[in-house]
Amino acid sequence: MHFAFGIVKLFPGGGLQRDCVEIARQLLHSGHDVTIFTSHFDDGEFARGLSVRILPNNLRTNHGKQKRFSDDFSATQRGQFDLSLGFDKLAGLDVLYCADPSILWRVKQNWYLYLRPRYRAFIGLERQSFAKGNRTSILLQDAHQLDGYQKAWRTELERIALVPPTIAQDRQRPEFRRDGTRERVRRQLGLTDADWAWITIQVQPHTKGLDRTLRALQCFPKARLLIVGLNASDTSARHCVRLARRLGVEQQVQWAGHREDIPELLSAGDILIHPARYDTTGSVILEAILNELPVIATQACGYAHHVAISKSGIVLPEPFDFQELLAELHLLQDELKRQNFAVRARIYSQRQRFNLGKTHVANMIIMLAEDQKNLAAAVAPSDCAGHGLVVARGRSLGRGSSSKVENRV
Repeated sequence: MHFAFGIVKLFPGGGLQRDCVEIARQLLHSGHDVTIFTSHFDDGEFARGLSVRILPNNLRTNHGKQKRFSDDFSATQRGQFDLSLGFDKLAGLDVLYCADPSILWRVKQNWYLYLRPRYRAFIGLERQSFAKGNRTSILLQDAHQLDGYQKAWRTELERIALVPPTIAQDRQRPEFRRDGTRERVRRQLGLTDADWAWITIQVQPHTKGLDRTLRALQCFPKARLLIVGLNASDTSARHCVRLARRLGVEQQVQWAGHREDIPELLSAGDILIHPARYDTTGSVILEAILNELPVIATQACGYAHHVAISKSGIVLPEPFDFQELLAELHLLQDELKRQNFAVRARIYSQRQRFNLGKTHVANMIIMLAEDQKNLAAAVAPSDCAGHGLVVARGRSLGRGSSSKVENRV
């Protein structure tokens, strides 16, 4: 079968972009064809072997770019593919793989945001998939995310499924902490045995709380912060570069940019610090646990509950309290405490399987496409009017019982 993927920006380092590429590869491995449509493509090696088509888009605002891309993607792929899958909120999708919280729910809590054109535009795009009566099947990442969309739109539950967490097998290398890799990478990074190494992996500094991390760094002169995913020259990093300089901690910071050797870098660290303001999932949290690196993260992260369940780190409650962050970091200076967290992470990792989620997603997409083709072949167009594809999809996404939502994939 032929699948059309739509994603506004395709670049290495982003979690959503990595999901897009991994799911495309799963479908290719199953013998299907995938074309990824995007308005911005960076680093051909990142999507090597995949068919990528650029839909030019010179608009300046994010909401303008997304609306234009939505229109272009809908017009370009319509009638040419067996199924369309969006990784951003777009019009006319068969399936939406959604990694964002509900914009409408946020606006309902802060009504004045509706006065801004960007929020009105994003709500309009969100409506295309989530409004009751639509035909789009929706894959969500987290139960908190589901709660927000249900409160905002009352979307039919038979159209929604929760995707199980997935970390690629090659990003699970806990042995690197014991086979000499840790020492080698620390030397390459210029870290001494006395340095207390903090790791943060991100591309959205404000959302992921990098400013909070830099302010905390000021209180720990022996700490060294490795920022993976950002360069100091990146536009999005400029505020934090200036903040580090103003706080006097710039000599404690390394900007590593995009890196693919994440397990090696995690092995060199002493803690993963992730005081995010919001993170739908926070795959880096799960990667740290699977690589036996103690975590300190906020409750605002979807995967923070894995830290709490495994007892492999510290979860900071909401609302965020900076003094509590400092207090917990003081406790994490204790090497024995960190070792205990690492042991618990190892036990938890051995009991779980976190490498099958993308396979499940690919299988679901194939099943939805087959349902769509069978419905089109078996039922005359005049008989389908008004019914959409919900009937065909009820089999695969569940039959409306909210208690089954988490087990539908």
